[in-house]
Amino acid sequence: MKRIILTTVLLVLATAIGARAADTVAGSVKAVQGSCSVQRGTEAIPATEGMHLQEQDALITGPDSHIAVILRDGTRLSIGPSSKLNIVQFVYNPGEKKFGLLLDLGRGVLAYVSGKIASFSPEAVRVQTPVGSIGLRGTKFVVGLGISGGAR
Repeated sequence: MKRIILTTVLLVLATAIGARAADTVAGSVKAVQGSCSVQRGTEAIPATEGMHLQEQDALITGPDSHIAVILRDGTRLSIGPSSKLNIVQFVYNPGEKKFGLLLDLGRGVLAYVSGKIASFSPEAVRVQTPVGSIGLRGTKFVVGLGISGGAR
């Protein structure tokens, strides 16, 4: 009897941990060209196709480098050379009607194509830059920032 209870408890815990791990995935890297990395906390990880991304990850591209990302809600991001983009917030929970996407472009170029977060809650999507904030009013945009202002 104890063995059955222990097995049941372990299965419930494993399911809960697996579900939480899936929730922390904001998206994944679809394509990498050149020298690109993901800064996760204090660790810089070389970006690879298929790599999972998390909230708070920073995507960094070198000169002549590009990275393409798709977020779990279908949002597509293309980040150009010498860029730094932070995924500050990613909330996609349609069952509870909770949505949020906050990106911080410190430098470089970002092309954005909206996904379901923007469809369900356009006001929940923002892109911050050193010179202002972009609120979503459509489905696509491209923004470019000079790199002479230094890293952010």
